[in-house]
Amino acid sequence: MTAAGYPDSGNLPFSIRSGSANLAFAQPWGTWGYLGDAEAQQYGFRVPPGSALSALGIDAPGPGPNPASLPQAEQTAIGKCATIVQDFTDAADSGALASIGTLTSDIYNDVLRDAAVKNATRAWSACMARNGYRFSQPEAVFRQEIQNMFGDVHQINTGATVSAAANQAQIAAAVTDASCTDSADLAGIYFAVLASYEQQLVNANQQALTAAVQQYRAAYAKELARLPALLKTAKANPFLAPAGPKPTRS
Repeated sequence: MTAAGYPDSGNLPFSIRSGSANLAFAQPWGTWGYLGDAEAQQYGFRVPPGSALSALGIDAPGPGPNPASLPQAEQTAIGKCATIVQDFTDAADSGALASIGTLTSDIYNDVLRDAAVKNATRAWSACMARNGYRFSQPEAVFRQEIQNMFGDVHQINTGATVSAAANQAQIAAAVTDASCTDSADLAGIYFAVLASYEQQLVNANQQALTAAVQQYRAAYAKELARLPALLKTAKANPFLAPAGPKPTRS
């Protein structure tokens, strides 16, 4: 946005698509339900975007005003920047970061098969069932509630209107999820196992990882140098307007 002439914009595409690359919007919930009790009770799965990074002392920008309320030129700049970022991310995922993506997938599958994680997940699932929720995996909880609130398991529209009933339901699910995660020590076991597998694969692939990081940094520097030219040719990626209320579960 600075290259486009809006150094103080602080704006980001209005709708946030969840994914591994969206670090600015990292959430304190995930595949293994590691949502804290306080956050669950206050926000449920609607914890403010970027709060996970903020808790680590990282300055993560939050979403700005609805782009539809901004001047047309700034709306176009936001759309062009979104296109440029998406194109660069896609290219990096299939290029410099492809090997890292493969390792990430290997780690994920190794953790899924780990006996300690399986046992903790079964304990979590039994706890959820005792409280009226039947899920085999923690990931399914927040995905269900995101679907109920926003109508899409991948897209979180920060400007959408969420009904009081849907919000109450998702908070109740989040509180139960957090409690069962604590009682099963699921997050503690999961992260310990995850760290172990990560370290093993990092040690075994250090040279390739170093090369991938160097390649990514070079591509990033090149992209920054090309921004003025890219802004002239990029198509404006449309943002989604705030959605209306979504149906609640019966």
